[in-house]
Amino acid sequence: MDRRETYQKRLAGVRRLLKERGLDGAMFTSYENRRYYCGFTGSNGYLIVTEDGVSLITDKRYTTQAQQQTVDVEIFDHAANRLQLVADTVKHMGITRMVMESCMTVEDYFPLKERLGNVDICFEQEYFLEQRMIKDAEEIACTRAAIAAAEAGFEKLVSRLQIGMTEKDLADELHYLVSREGAEAMSFGTIVGSGARGALAHAFPTEKKIENGDMVVVDFGVMKDGYCSDMTRTLLFGDVSPEHMRIFRLVQESQDKAVEAVRPGVLAKDVEDAHRAVFLREGLDDYALRGLGHGIGLQIHECPRIVIGNETVLRPGMIFTVEPGLYFPDDCGVRTEDDVLVTEDGVENLSHTPHEIHIG
Repeated sequence: MDRRETYQKRLAGVRRLLKERGLDGAMFTSYENRRYYCGFTGSNGYLIVTEDGVSLITDKRYTTQAQQQTVDVEIFDHAANRLQLVADTVKHMGITRMVMESCMTVEDYFPLKERLGNVDICFEQEYFLEQRMIKDAEEIACTRAAIAAAEAGFEKLVSRLQIGMTEKDLADELHYLVSREGAEAMSFGTIVGSGARGALAHAFPTEKKIENGDMVVVDFGVMKDGYCSDMTRTLLFGDVSPEHMRIFRLVQESQDKAVEAVRPGVLAKDVEDAHRAVFLREGLDDYALRGLGHGIGLQIHECPRIVIGNETVLRPGMIFTVEPGLYFPDDCGVRTEDDVLVTEDGVENLSHTPHEIHIG
């Protein structure tokens, strides 16, 4: 599928929404949706879509870039008259009833609304997230590349780890190595929690030294071609106690059960239930979080949400994390995380890094 076909297919989803709701225009201001619907990767822009046209308003830094990255999009650049140009373009395109993303800032919305005059505005977010939930072949390839870069860097990291290094040493080394493997950026702030700090689900790496017997939670992701990866491994340093190893293996068992449950037609909550059954059996559910995973894509947290009670039906093309964990305050934490793809007849685990890794 070439670029024109890709964006026409995606825009068809927007146009279905317009028809269903009796609207005649949509406007996107988030980086992710601008990129998804037209390919533009600049940091500033207003993408306006009607039944028969697409316009992009940006500033002069991005005019050439926008022309190179988009297909069948009319490009306008603004100076100080940004919001007035947006309002004039909306009216010129014949829009009287428009849907906007609900993420627009108050600072932009009220001055723009005043300039739009009698244009009716409604807001939507979930529909567009749900459209992005099903990845096409190109998106799946980009996600695979992001995972490959993350795993290649992590593999090189493991041979450099040792007892006595700090959490920050580990994170800094990881960032360098994934960059060497082609990562564009980290997709979120890297989490490193050693020993008792592993019980902090979002532990920021510190100068704490890693000690013999520590389990160390390392949760990170990288971006490649705009798409995110997300993985967690709990590393085992030195002489880990039998009780901590028992917890480690229960978490791994819970992930295995969840991945086994993934297939088209299954509800998201059923996958969550499959992993939680292990913790309930052991009387440890109070030490688990309330959700198992989340979609990944242009953002690190997307649909589907693999959480308690979510009745989203799994469909081929969905990519999401499976990341069970147990967290014991003042003692330890364990999490393991893979990225999985729902296929036509089941599931493909896109992550290949071993789960049980001993250091020292």
